[in-house]
Amino acid sequence: MRINLLAPLAALTLAAACSSSQAPSPTPSTGLETAAFARVAASNQVPGDLMIAIAQHEGGLSMPATRAVDPDAQVPVAGPLELRHGKLDTLARGAALMGKTELEIRVDTNLGLEAAGRVLAEIGSSTGANSADLTTWERALEELSGFSDDAHRTKYAHDVFALLARGGTFEGRDGERVTLAPHDLPPSLTLTIDTSLHIQGPSEYPGAEWFPTSCVNKCDTTRGGAPVQYVVIHDTEGGWSASVATLQNDPGKSVQYIVGVDGHVGQFVPESYTAWHDGNYWYNQRSVGIEHVGYYQQPYPTVQYDASAGLVKYLTSKYSVAKDRAHIIGHDQVPNGNVMSQSAPACVDAPSACESGSSYGGAGNHRDPGDWEWCTYMPRIGGKCKCNDIWNLWNCSSDKTQAFRCVNNNVELVSCDGPGACESKPNGQDDVCHQAPVVPDASVPPQPQPDASVDPPVFHDASVTPPAAQPAAQDEGCSQGSQVPRGSRGSLLSFSLMGLALLIARRFRARH
Repeated sequence: MRINLLAPLAALTLAAACSSSQAPSPTPSTGLETAAFARVAASNQVPGDLMIAIAQHEGGLSMPATRAVDPDAQVPVAGPLELRHGKLDTLARGAALMGKTELEIRVDTNLGLEAAGRVLAEIGSSTGANSADLTTWERALEELSGFSDDAHRTKYAHDVFALLARGGTFEGRDGERVTLAPHDLPPSLTLTIDTSLHIQGPSEYPGAEWFPTSCVNKCDTTRGGAPVQYVVIHDTEGGWSASVATLQNDPGKSVQYIVGVDGHVGQFVPESYTAWHDGNYWYNQRSVGIEHVGYYQQPYPTVQYDASAGLVKYLTSKYSVAKDRAHIIGHDQVPNGNVMSQSAPACVDAPSACESGSSYGGAGNHRDPGDWEWCTYMPRIGGKCKCNDIWNLWNCSSDKTQAFRCVNNNVELVSCDGPGACESKPNGQDDVCHQAPVVPDASVPPQPQPDASVDPPVFHDASVTPPAAQPAAQDEGCSQGSQVPRGSRGSLLSFSLMGLALLIARRFRARH
């Protein structure tokens, strides 16, 4: 069974909600992260609130002080501002300005923050920005974004300015609350930029956002006659903007699609191209790759699973890809062509076994997508997971709406009574899926209930005998759940009315 670190927090939240109608007091802020931003901003003469707004837009404010990173991650990022290999390679430049390696400023978030301050100051200087005037930083933000196309560069700057104009209090590192005061900015800088007219035309999946991407040293414009047989699931290890900018620009890597944590779908290159995402050219030629914004050891939200499943259903239908775990695979299942044939079958072992050693994960031994719930994902596309994708004990899904287990080489999956209805238990015990009581069929009119103060009618017809009361049925649900027992009073009333009707009928016949 997996250890669920969110269960104690969920239990604490529930207890607080039940014990008081008032909102709990906010977690006292240590101010360490806020102070770090102020210190870096002052030392580099850049606006501190601008740095906070960029970090919040990137999703980097809650980045831990020390990170366990994959040296070969598809989207390497550093610090709360997520320096990356975009059109402007801020990751490489930040490392150079710090006199550190890229890996060092990726692992140490405070080093990454300092590197971002130096990079932003350098860009601001080259674009004529003034530390005392936020409106002068538009061009610097566009450069910092790393996007290839002008539409997305402008949108990025306007999104950051809009956040500065709104202000707010945001979740920071270690529970700290980071406050950003609202700023009075001209509407021309904060209006939302609609990129749909410029970019959605070439996209193949309905609703996908198109990100123009050159194939120079990144992909091939044909598949060499190979058919699409696989869909490969990845994660980026970075936020949306960093992931898009990297996949648009970073040499040696590309992918067809990306799915955000909010369900937004983007496309980089046509499906007919061979994208370089597997570290195995044979599989690249025969697969469509889907990157998911997220991190190896963090759960993925339901809306992201749903959006990804919709995309995979479209792909499997279009290319007649089998909806099984031999063809819908993770990057960690792709053979490493350095130790076996590139065309060898995908790993069929448990994910933990596929991730161990050097046989799979492509040439870079990648471990993504990590904490991916195959047994809740595959049913969304009309397929089934492998039994060794899960455990022999009942385990809750990350959103606590389902539970699954493997018994006698069969996958069992049950739904619980809504979000949070699955209860995590310590290792070695079944998790508990609380199921909803059975709701009576609305199409059957409810039977009238007898008045408890009035004795039921007495049978005078000796030929009609009420049957013996039957015990109420109780169906066992997942682990602890059960249906609500049905009482026998309704049955007694039904038979009483039947007897009364027969009596009336006999009297009617006697009179006629």
